[in-house]
Amino acid sequence: MILWLLLGAGESAASPVEFYGFGARRMGRAGGGIALSDGPESILSNPASLPGLPFPELSIGAIYGESSFQQFPELWWDTNQDGLLNEQDPGLVAGPQYDPTFGIMIGAALPFGEKVALGIGLYVPPKRLLRLATFDPQIPTYFLYSNRNQRYELGLALGVRPIAGLSFGGGFLMIPKARYHLGATLDVVLSGAEEGEALGDVVGMSLDVHSMELDLAPGFAPIASMHWRLGDLHPALTGLELGAAWRGTAGLPVDVGIDLQINARTQDIGELEDIVVPLVGRLDLGVYDHYVPPRWEAGIAYTCTLKGREAFTLSADIRHTSWNTLKINVAQVTNSELNGAVVDFGDDPIADKNPYQPTLRATWAPRLGLDIAMPAIRTQTLMGEIGIRLRGGIGFEPTPLVSQGPESALIDAGRMIFAGGLGVTHRNPFWTPEGKGGPDRMVSWDGFLQYHRLGQGELDRGAPEVPTAGYAIDGSAIPIGGYLLAAGAQWSFQY
Repeated sequence: MILWLLLGAGESAASPVEFYGFGARRMGRAGGGIALSDGPESILSNPASLPGLPFPELSIGAIYGESSFQQFPELWWDTNQDGLLNEQDPGLVAGPQYDPTFGIMIGAALPFGEKVALGIGLYVPPKRLLRLATFDPQIPTYFLYSNRNQRYELGLALGVRPIAGLSFGGGFLMIPKARYHLGATLDVVLSGAEEGEALGDVVGMSLDVHSMELDLAPGFAPIASMHWRLGDLHPALTGLELGAAWRGTAGLPVDVGIDLQINARTQDIGELEDIVVPLVGRLDLGVYDHYVPPRWEAGIAYTCTLKGREAFTLSADIRHTSWNTLKINVAQVTNSELNGAVVDFGDDPIADKNPYQPTLRATWAPRLGLDIAMPAIRTQTLMGEIGIRLRGGIGFEPTPLVSQGPESALIDAGRMIFAGGLGVTHRNPFWTPEGKGGPDRMVSWDGFLQYHRLGQGELDRGAPEVPTAGYAIDGSAIPIGGYLLAAGAQWSFQY
């Protein structure tokens, strides 16, 4: 109960960058294209592809998304808060209904010659920068979805090209760590009752909060990557690129420490002497929010050139995510102490009531992407030649959830991903070439749409003989299925 007051309710695992990608071009390929150089969009995935950018580039974009899942049946729960679970409790309507996704994406890449480039990428949800939230594992929950859109993401990266065609990159993803501490004294006084007095008149309670502290500190997930443009080795390999990246683990461990002194005393009860029974309690709660598991990713891309112009680019990616190391954000009692002057409560007297036993696995997720360059439109304006690109992508994300015990109702399913995008490029009309025939700075306008379809299924928990918290009142199974829909746009320009 205390933790619910402190942190609220919800669930999370990562950010929209993990779901949809970073940058409208990559999102239009279903988040793939690790072997391609997309300028600032490569910062959070493969910074090794940054070297070779002709000019500094800045991109600003936005994403909006909604989710819809099949409605859960009404559940057994102590909704009237009388301490009993029976037919007198109205059924709990648990949704699922999650906040929409809305965020701003900012990326900047700065080349230093042809062999070194620095980049920074930022995702910011304007509604809130950070939400610390847990969930009760007894209530059916899509444990990977709710808080993914409630966290900012920041990455810094550097790419270096030591030899022609081969680049290496490194950087980090930043995420905060937290510790919360509460110190308080609760006084409970039982007084003698006069005729006609209600219970509230004889029992008095007061809470004195001595201190509350919340510390946030930065944590870092390392990123290492490579990019290989094979055309620099041999002309026959022109247009062929390879990319690979590794990202370490990160998370938001929240250590919640509660120091509570309870003074229970009696006064003015007949001829009895006043009694004071002090209890000093220490409770440590472990919460792990916004866990980002380790990930490997590799990809290949081929760009076909016809009559001296790019015709299309085909890319394929495979991503391995170590979900088997996932720490789910369920609050659990890690240590407890309760000391009294006249009683001995023993070791760890406060038991945890959030048991859960999920079995998670590492997953392999494929992506395929296609960019088609349409014939250019020549104009006599300052925008020069206008290029149009059509993008599309498809992918699959298997669920990491294999099984779980009867105490929890974690919900997830594999997702098919379909994406499309449109890009328009033209000369930067506000930048004059450095000389006649010099290279133009370019401006890009890109949009994307993604549709994620969850597999259909159900979680059959059975019908217990007596009302049990979190189980369907009518004994039906918990339906699984739904979709996520996201769209966005981005403006990029070289300067």
